[in-house]
Amino acid sequence: MELTSPRTAIERQYEAERPTRRLRHILGPDWKEGYLFIFPALFMLGTIIGYPFLRAFYTGFTRTTTLEIGPWIGLTNYVNLYNDPFFWDSVRISLTYTIAAVVLKFFVGMIAALLLHRMTRFATIFTAMVMLPWIMPEVVRAITWKGLLDPIYGMVNPLLKDLGLITTSIPFFGTPQLALPSVILVNLWAGIPFFTLLLVAGLKAIDKEQYEAAAIDGASGWRQFLHITLPGLQYVILVEALLSFIWTFNGFTQVFLLTGGGPLGSTKMYTIFAIEAARSFRIGTAVAAAMSMVPMLVILIIILGRNVLATQTGRSAQSAAEQNTGLFGLISWPFRIIVSLFGAIFWIVNNGIEVILDGIGGAFRKARPLSYDAHASAMRAKAGRRRVNIVAGIILALLLIFELFPFYFVLITSFKEEAQIVSFQSLYYPDPWTLGQYEKLLGPTRNFLAWMRNSVIISTVTPLVSTVVAALAAYSLVRLNWKGSRFLSSAVFAAYLMPGVLLVISIYQIFAKVGLTNSLYGLMIAYSTFALPFAIWLMMGYYASIPRELEDAGLIDGCNRFQVFWRIVLPLTKPALMAIFLFGVTNAWHEYLFAYILISKQSLMTLPVGLGMMIIGDVQPWGELTGASMIMAVPVFILYSVGQKFMVAGLTAGAVKG
Repeated sequence: MELTSPRTAIERQYEAERPTRRLRHILGPDWKEGYLFIFPALFMLGTIIGYPFLRAFYTGFTRTTTLEIGPWIGLTNYVNLYNDPFFWDSVRISLTYTIAAVVLKFFVGMIAALLLHRMTRFATIFTAMVMLPWIMPEVVRAITWKGLLDPIYGMVNPLLKDLGLITTSIPFFGTPQLALPSVILVNLWAGIPFFTLLLVAGLKAIDKEQYEAAAIDGASGWRQFLHITLPGLQYVILVEALLSFIWTFNGFTQVFLLTGGGPLGSTKMYTIFAIEAARSFRIGTAVAAAMSMVPMLVILIIILGRNVLATQTGRSAQSAAEQNTGLFGLISWPFRIIVSLFGAIFWIVNNGIEVILDGIGGAFRKARPLSYDAHASAMRAKAGRRRVNIVAGIILALLLIFELFPFYFVLITSFKEEAQIVSFQSLYYPDPWTLGQYEKLLGPTRNFLAWMRNSVIISTVTPLVSTVVAALAAYSLVRLNWKGSRFLSSAVFAAYLMPGVLLVISIYQIFAKVGLTNSLYGLMIAYSTFALPFAIWLMMGYYASIPRELEDAGLIDGCNRFQVFWRIVLPLTKPALMAIFLFGVTNAWHEYLFAYILISKQSLMTLPVGLGMMIIGDVQPWGELTGASMIMAVPVFILYSVGQKFMVAGLTAGAVKG
């Protein structure tokens, strides 16, 4: 028998492992586990987002009027589109709506955040009240404000008449001059909580010692705000402003339900323009309209991604000098020039105003010399704090009235009789209180219970799928070392911000071919996939905060990667998993666009689409609509109350780190 030397056995083992080592060298040391963990997410995102995007891109160069892609016509759709003044009107309206809404939300959100941050008592309660509009489903927001501003049955016009501000009712959504400012107002109302929440989280991260040192040096409160607060919040402001811009610009549901794009096209955003083109069988034109916005969105996504992904993946961010060179520097230089120009103008104006105010203050002090003994100084400081508290209290009270008054309108209207609504009696309270509107809504003449059943089923299944798949994918992207992880991290982030109006047309064509239109399964597949990018993004932030030493210890003890993930890492992310599940439930509960396009049978409609049908038209059953709004909003409020800390933690994960 031939004996094999130890050296020969080692050499054979070395030769046998050579292909594996080569693959590990090319694809990364964790390539097997990395690809295995990412595969479910990659499959779902590729089939429901990636392929429809490529199909839509091609469709834009064809004459497509049916479910089948039409003949190739080159740039004809784009040439015709760019010669269409209605398209450019829709782009102008979209930009006006978006810029105005984002600027207003930032300023009001900053004021609200500063007021809430300085509170020592009841801050949690006031923060929860300010947050209420943000968790309200979009269709409920539309019902609320369409009813509130209705010139006949609404509450705002009679209130303005009682105050003597107007003499005749104003059709806020029915006048071309007022429709756009009115929808901007609704967007402001709904978006204040998002800005406030992130800014409060950012303010808590600023070291208080900086303010104390500045106060000792004689810096005024305004100077402290300019030189400490704003620099400390610059990362938060950038992230929330860009996210809000992209969400608002790509928005469809809210404006569509409030005005339908009217009157006379005064609120027809590019998303409504594209959907109307698709519904009139000009699918190539519709896709071209949506695709024309992609370059601008890509630039914004790149700028946002450079600032977010470094934190979410646990990798160090590049220096300012590195960011200003290369492709990113080339793309971002116009924005940096604009920001620098506005910054220079602001500082010139601010310094001029401060010089004037200092001169006025000096003249006043000369005219009325102040006593500088300790007691007098303490009394003046106390009086100053009292004045500040009074002003802050008034501003906070006005903000809460603005945020909560619509809820009061919905509540009392849902308990009024139909005769009381149409006769304008007891405008500010039900007389008598009745459940008649709820009885009609839940009765046999409406499909409300069927709509609710469909929404409950979808809102239960969808977050389960997206949470499991996202947990695996995010771990692969953050913790495992394999080739392509950084590219896919960016791709996931881009998919999260992809406009739904661009994809829904291609998805409808694909789903119609395979029998997934007018099917709850089709909605579950679409919702699960579109929930993935956001879920993965949040989980990436949580995984990055877990010490790697815990995983290293598990590997040393003999665990494989899956055992480390299941036994060590995943139990530490229970708050994140809960946050993702709750966000998935609320998003599926009030999603409108895909259900509006993919479902046409009333028995299969979800609550948002069913209620949307009830508010489109000239005559609306306001009692039933407000009752439906209450029923639809209550589960969301309960979920938010139960999982508030998880949802807040999820939304602010990684958002306050620069």
